[in-house]
Amino acid sequence: MKEIKSYTSIWNVEKIIYSLMNINLPIPLTFTQIAWFMGVLFADIIFRNIPPLAWTDNVLLKYIAIPAGLTWLMSQKTFDGKKPYSFLRSVIAYYINPKVTYAGKTIKMENEQTEGVITVVKSFRVYPEEKRKEGVELEK
Repeated sequence: MKEIKSYTSIWNVEKIIYSLMNINLPIPLTFTQIAWFMGVLFADIIFRNIPPLAWTDNVLLKYIAIPAGLTWLMSQKTFDGKKPYSFLRSVIAYYINPKVTYAGKTIKMENEQTEGVITVVKSFRVYPEEKRKEGVELEK
């Protein structure tokens, strides 16, 4: 398969933050990582009284380790070449979208009534080798 070169990704460079207010960070962070950390931290604060977050009183675990771990998971790991949130979005879209389509449009079967399970059977004929070698016209 021939690979087609595309240069559109060179304009989508993620901005990296190396320091905040003249304080050097131990690791460089991207805006996406900061957004994930803040989002998970906000969710932790909102759902702090709901299990399993209510089962621990450890502040470092609840407000630092869990947001940092989920941030790392969402920014580093990939499934099928996609980030986890993009992969999850495509799986949900697969289950939500209609399965009977033609050219991307839903087919409405108004006159067709389908009840229960539909069984599809494929049948084929096997001919002996002599008929194939003789060049006999085979039935269709």
